[in-house]
Amino acid sequence: MTPRRRRKAGGFTLVEVLVSMTLLSVASLALGSMLFRAARQANAASQSAYQSASLSGQVDRLQALPFDQLAAGTTCVTLTAPIAGTQCTTINSLSAKVKQVTVVMTPSGNPLLHPITTTFTRTISGNAANPLKS
Repeated sequence: MTPRRRRKAGGFTLVEVLVSMTLLSVASLALGSMLFRAARQANAASQSAYQSASLSGQVDRLQALPFDQLAAGTTCVTLTAPIAGTQCTTINSLSAKVKQVTVVMTPSGNPLLHPITTTFTRTISGNAANPLKS
């Protein structure tokens, strides 16, 4: 009789499969964590854009008002959509013809967003009466 030759079986051993699955799971966890952080940053960027647009809209409304309708004082409004927070407007009368307007947008509920502030000065030349009224 001839001796039987033993054939080497092809494929992977159980240890190799376990090591590769462990590496794959660690990489998947790292990728999942990174995707979660990226989604959170994207949401914060979107809310920051809404915050800036809201502030810009308020500034445009205040600049469109006639000078004599800008009453000195502070008013605060609570916002709920698209982002939650408060928007405070402070108008200081520096002189009869100069007013300083400060708008502060303070978001709440998202630690990645910070308050933003803008300040501008409104002036009027000549008399302070509304030129549209005859």
